Amino acid sequence: MRKITLGLLILVGWGLGWLTAHYLMDAAQQPAPPAVSVAPGPASPEGKTVAVVPAARVAGSETATLLQRNDFAAALERYESSQLQADEAAVADARARILAHARRLIDERRFGLAEELLQRFLVAAYRDVDARVLLAEVLQGQQEFPAAIDQLYEARGYAWRPPMLQHITGRIRAMVAEQAKSLQRNDDQTALLGLYQHLVELEPDHAPWFMELAAAQLALDDVEAARSSLLLVAQDPGVGARARAMLAELSVAFTGMPGAGSGESAPDVAGIPLTRSGNHYLVDARPGDGRSIQLLIDTGASLTIFTPDVLAQRGIRYQDTGRTAVFNTANGPVRAPVYRLDSLAVGNWHVRQLDIGVLDLGGGAGVDGLLGMNFLGKFEFFIDQSRALLRLSAE
Repeated sequence: MRKITLGLLILVGWGLGWLTAHYLMDAAQQPAPPAVSVAPGPASPEGKTVAVVPAARVAGSETATLLQRNDFAAALERYESSQLQADEAAVADARARILAHARRLIDERRFGLAEELLQRFLVAAYRDVDARVLLAEVLQGQQEFPAAIDQLYEARGYAWRPPMLQHITGRIRAMVAEQAKSLQRNDDQTALLGLYQHLVELEPDHAPWFMELAAAQLALDDVEAARSSLLLVAQDPGVGARARAMLAELSVAFTGMPGAGSGESAPDVAGIPLTRSGNHYLVDARPGDGRSIQLLIDTGASLTIFTPDVLAQRGIRYQDTGRTAVFNTANGPVRAPVYRLDSLAVGNWHVRQLDIGVLDLGGGAGVDGLLGMNFLGKFEFFIDQSRALLRLSAE
């Protein structure tokens, strides 16, 4: 009996040894699984750490798959979902993948798809500077130069790092030069005039645009308009001497015109004092029956804006139009009421029956509102940075 038991033990031991050796040999021949870094997870009830794959990696992989399929709507849904969940890592990962995919589409000259992706993305992240610069490149590739220039100015309005600001400004100057050369080649003076009329509104502190505008106006024999444009920048340190020389030539050529004087004594267009606030300017304004208020000049705002506080505290009278409008703010699009003032004055310049949006700009804004293009667009205007003056001229 003892011999039988011993024999069985030996047999079982040999079998276990063979299985162990065979299993280890097979395992050694298998490739090692890829190393995956994991975030520390919560302890299990048994005291063991549970490995958790980062959500950003999982979501990013899914976003990449959707982008490859050109399912941009679903990809952006995932991006917005990450925003709502305040998952910063997932948001950053999805953004990087979206912009990289847009870049690839542009390089492949698939401009239609790139535009669709970027337009969808900018609905959720309208202040994204890199996305707007890419969209400008798309529009340029589609020969839509005015829209591309608008996107670059929009991007510049949201940029704050000096290198990016310089890059965008350089792109604007190069694109305008390319477009102007093309229009001149085709002798399309009307389109050239429209280009510079738009540019002086987008960048009213860049005096060279006014010089180009005056040249376009002269090419179409609109001497009075050219004279007004030149007078706005006649005192500018950069282009003033050239503007005064052109004014002198005009006064000689058209003797019946109110004299601009010699090239050194062109009349100065009266300026309205400005207060600098960072990269912006504040100007005093007067509602028809209210006290003076301070408005920040914002050429990107289509509508002038007052804060609710200034309406309540300054006794400003207004009419409720019954309309609302959507305004882009730091916290995203906001719908607000639209009222109407009897008049608004800046210096000696008045606009009557002016619509305003009523919107809280945030306690840190430190202003009573924004002076938008529904006021400024009634005039030609130049922001004279060297003297901190707003110069206005009737169109």
